[in-house]
Amino acid sequence: MAKQPLTHISVSSILDFQNDRLRWAYRWLDNRVPRAVPQALVVGKIIHSSFEKAFTEGLNVGEALARILPPEAPLGEEKAHEELLGLVEPLKFWKDNFPVERVLEVEEPFEFPVQDLTFQGRPDRVAVVFGKAFHVQNKSVGAQTNLATYITLAGRALHELLYGHHLEKKYALPFGGTIYNIVKKLKYRSKVVSKAEPLGKIINTPESMFLQTVIGLDPEQKELALRELNWYATEMKHTAESYFEGSLIGSNRNLDAGHYGHGIDLYTRVMLGEISLDDDRYFMDREETYQTTET
Repeated sequence: MAKQPLTHISVSSILDFQNDRLRWAYRWLDNRVPRAVPQALVVGKIIHSSFEKAFTEGLNVGEALARILPPEAPLGEEKAHEELLGLVEPLKFWKDNFPVERVLEVEEPFEFPVQDLTFQGRPDRVAVVFGKAFHVQNKSVGAQTNLATYITLAGRALHELLYGHHLEKKYALPFGGTIYNIVKKLKYRSKVVSKAEPLGKIINTPESMFLQTVIGLDPEQKELALRELNWYATEMKHTAESYFEGSLIGSNRNLDAGHYGHGIDLYTRVMLGEISLDDDRYFMDREETYQTTET
């Protein structure tokens, strides 16, 4: 994907912009992303795809995951592959805990204008529950995630608020908000032999691994999110213009060692002149995930 002018934005690009404007330019204007993907992102993406496949093909989620996983782990993804294999069995027990009356859409991209740009999104699933339309969003979280805090903060998430704005206008139904469908990535069965945990013993039940809960969306927060969207659109346009003109774009040096401080971030090495964005050993073209039927 070649370097191109800024025409579309999304929640993902806004979050990257919030973190670091220069790294955002590398990712969304040069359209180059690191070839190596963290294990948590690999696992999360495949779990997400499993829910999509299950809903569109009438499978249970564990069966969908089993069909997606290759027989052998891709190079560099051995740990992610092992973790996903361990989730196949418990995900066979997953079910909707809310009474879904009908499904309105699954993974259907949408667009709406913001200034002279286009905002893009793609809801996981939109369903009618209790006579209201809900965005049912599939989330996978780490074993140590504090779910109470995670759920409390969800009502402020740009993703939920902006998607809610779109869906409320799209359907002639009362809009209920978001239903979070959370998979906590816990170990289901033991994989080693010990006195405490014999091989194959169930360590965490499916009930402890799954949570579904309603996230209410405050109308004032939705209005604020729309105002912020317009503000970010302006800032992103100005930053893109400056970047293409060759002007200085400041970078967040707190991210030089990556989000978790585990090593030198690849984009940092680009800034230091050690490697190039064009080097396919380190970078690849960003995948476009918000394509609509019109494009």
